[in-house]
Amino acid sequence: MNYGVLLVLFSSVLFAFVPNSAKIALDDGSSLFFLVFSRYIIGALILLVFIAIIRGNLRIPLSTIPYVVLSSICACILITLTYHAVDYLDVGLVMLILYCFPLGVAFISYFRGKSKIVFVQWLSMVVLMLGLYLMLSTGEQVLNLYGLFISFLGLLFFIAFIVTASDLSEQIGATTFNLYVSVLGIIFLTFGFILPLGLEMDLPLTKTGIFAILANGVFYISSWVLFFKGASIIGATRSSMLACIEPLFAALLAIILLKQILSVTEWIGFFIVLTAIYTFERNNTKPEVRST
Repeated sequence: MNYGVLLVLFSSVLFAFVPNSAKIALDDGSSLFFLVFSRYIIGALILLVFIAIIRGNLRIPLSTIPYVVLSSICACILITLTYHAVDYLDVGLVMLILYCFPLGVAFISYFRGKSKIVFVQWLSMVVLMLGLYLMLSTGEQVLNLYGLFISFLGLLFFIAFIVTASDLSEQIGATTFNLYVSVLGIIFLTFGFILPLGLEMDLPLTKTGIFAILANGVFYISSWVLFFKGASIIGATRSSMLACIEPLFAALLAIILLKQILSVTEWIGFFIVLTAIYTFERNNTKPEVRST
């Protein structure tokens, strides 16, 4: 199996711990913005230590700085819009809309001439959306136009983040890029939301909640570094498609950690997603064209 594919799949396994650890922390009394803020801080500290150990270079070309800032803003707005959208829509529907991002990434890569996508692969993406709908939909959604608008706006920022981040990770390295995203995320959250809006920063109430906060940050940053490292090898389109296996791993972990049980419909969606991803990879006849 391709090394880049393995990195992306492993990143999906790690990312599956993020929503489960987040749920544990939130149930234990943590506020949403403390969860996000701590995630950025933990990520920045881990990457700083790692770069110091390997004696990496924190310098980046001046020409890439505006794009790093832009990509970081997209990531921060994406997180904010996602948490805002769940106030108006079922969380499953919000995640379903966001997980349409492989289609957007594929269209952009295709029209930029960076990937060759055959008809069967386009069809696989559509089938993937069906599988995710069966997995994530509760069947009880109350559609709110404002919530839908926020969710689709978040989708656009998600696509923009993946496209820009994939290019930047290839140029300056996934580790360095994610470090700057974390640092800039801390700045944007502090001066753009927390201080002006006086948002609550409640910590978890028990050691279990604190451990969940730490786990959330560790798995979050590890998964993103591996994802963009893999994307620099196999391209943004394939990486985005493979990343859609994350809800499957998250569901399996929820069964183990949170004692949740999947319904028959969710299991059907589970295997549809697997089949769609397998079909997409099986028909990958030509690697993405890497920019020089």
